[in-house]
Amino acid sequence: MKGVILSAGRSTRTYPITLTRPKPLLSVAGKTIIERNIETIAGIVDSLVIIIGYKAEMITEALGSEFNNLPIEYVEQRVQDGSGGAVLLVEDMVGDEFVVINGDDLYSPEDIKAVACECPSVLLHSVDNISRFGSIEIEDGVITEIVESPGVFKSGLVNAGAYHFDGRVFEILRRLPPGGRGEYELPQALIIGEYRGMVKAVIGEGYWRPVGYPWDYLLANLDFSQRESGSVIHPETDIHPEAVITSSVVMRGARIGRRAIISYSVIGEDVVIGDEVKISDVNKQGGTVNSFVKGEMVDTGLYNVGAFIGDGAVIEEEAMIEAGVKIWPRVVIPAGVVVSEDVID
Repeated sequence: MKGVILSAGRSTRTYPITLTRPKPLLSVAGKTIIERNIETIAGIVDSLVIIIGYKAEMITEALGSEFNNLPIEYVEQRVQDGSGGAVLLVEDMVGDEFVVINGDDLYSPEDIKAVACECPSVLLHSVDNISRFGSIEIEDGVITEIVESPGVFKSGLVNAGAYHFDGRVFEILRRLPPGGRGEYELPQALIIGEYRGMVKAVIGEGYWRPVGYPWDYLLANLDFSQRESGSVIHPETDIHPEAVITSSVVMRGARIGRRAIISYSVIGEDVVIGDEVKISDVNKQGGTVNSFVKGEMVDTGLYNVGAFIGDGAVIEEEAMIEAGVKIWPRVVIPAGVVVSEDVID
């Protein structure tokens, strides 16, 4: 059986850290997301098709034609027409049954094995807040209804983005109407045509971390961190011994100066943090930290969130970066300033 990994999206919600790399190539505690996904799916499938698009060459160069003893084929999604459009591209490459997973979520092997045992099926997970995912209704173990982005803050079951399909899915996808963004959304195929009342709900019991926002990427690293400080720090960095770094990601080539204080932050490749720079991780007004994403203020749901600093940015000495701020790659923040909103140029 083949596995299909969806890895074509631009991942704009995780800017600035995905401005310079596709999200599947973000490193989580020493391994990229897509490497961890291939390790998860190995032993369940015998070969892979990876659907690529944004910065496609970076993925093909990183993985080559084989990884973890799994042969890899690539298909480029030239038109960003959604996850349903992506799966249609592999119709002539997969057999009677195949497994599909999101290339920017992290899964447990146990959950993917459970999906592989039922066809057609979808992996669901229980979350405290369904508002960012959409909710799924089930009856007698099968999917009956999907509500995308309901805007309701309550617990419930959500689609975790792992599927087991057979060949019927392609005709269903061809009949699928486009959604509000003009894209063909794969989850809608679960409740129409021959799949209506047929798709089994697999309730996940293992690890699942969707990486939808920069702070999700930070949390994924903290999940895998082995350091007492909770941080994940690349070995090829230059950090002053008087700098204080807690619960953060520091990427390759970063330089961090004397008495800099960094917490709950992501520091990109080749970033320079000057002496006595301070990054706050708490909301000055109290409560959870908010962050601006694609024109909207988003509640992170977290009480500790620092800053997200893109590759090659320079934060000069004694600057102060407030919680939830994002700084784009190669931006220079002058000495002594207070940065309370995103800086994109």
